Amino acid sequence: MDVWSISSKRIQKSSLQEGSFKDILTFLMDHFSPLEIIEFVVTAKSIWSRRNNWLFEQQFQSPYQVSKLIQTKLSSIKLWIENGTKQKVTQAAKVNRWIAPPLDMFKANWDAAIDKANSRVGIDVIVRNSEGAVMASLCSSMDLFPDPLLGEAIAARRASSFCADLGFQHVILEGDSLLVVKAIQNKEDSWSDSGLVIRDIKILLSKFLSWSVLHVYREVNVIAHHLAKFALSCQEDCIMIEDCPPCIKQLL
Repeated sequence: MDVWSISSKRIQKSSLQEGSFKDILTFLMDHFSPLEIIEFVVTAKSIWSRRNNWLFEQQFQSPYQVSKLIQTKLSSIKLWIENGTKQKVTQAAKVNRWIAPPLDMFKANWDAAIDKANSRVGIDVIVRNSEGAVMASLCSSMDLFPDPLLGEAIAARRASSFCADLGFQHVILEGDSLLVVKAIQNKEDSWSDSGLVIRDIKILLSKFLSWSVLHVYREVNVIAHHLAKFALSCQEDCIMIEDCPPCIKQLL
């Protein structure tokens, strides 16, 4: 019985040639998926262990025994990966509260509220430190075509420029618009209205020593959400240092 016969068809049909460890590793990385690489490594190690057991301990394992051992190991690894993935998803789903940034970093939560009837958008930014203390807050409103994506993008741009104006060097931007977060993280640019705003954000962020942009659910971003609604009533920019409007203080 050929031990390799139980491996996947792609491994069986591969044209792997004899070479250095680096050559073999490069071939594996270029041609196989992560699971196939694991399968190859487990099979090769099991064959090598069988050889050593016979040479040094005179313990013989038939090819059938080795094959069963490989299948058991692979099943355990796949189960571990699946359980680990499920656990991460479950843990992510349970994160329904705001989490403070690491020491010496500042987290800016932003949001936008749309008033379709009056074609206005209210935007807000609230910046907190590693202890959860409010460092600054900003509320602003403007006449704008009621486009939610554009409104969120403008709010994210204001969050970036606000942090820069405050002199922060290590920032985390956090919002509940997945489209905006993904657009900022995407290396490609778009020439749409919101795409041009996103391009401005990327330029602003590049000037920080370190930065990241995170997506959170609405219940995590609830303070920024309430503040954005309040911003619709602001006739001019409302900027507060180490403070925030009374309407959200009970939520902090």
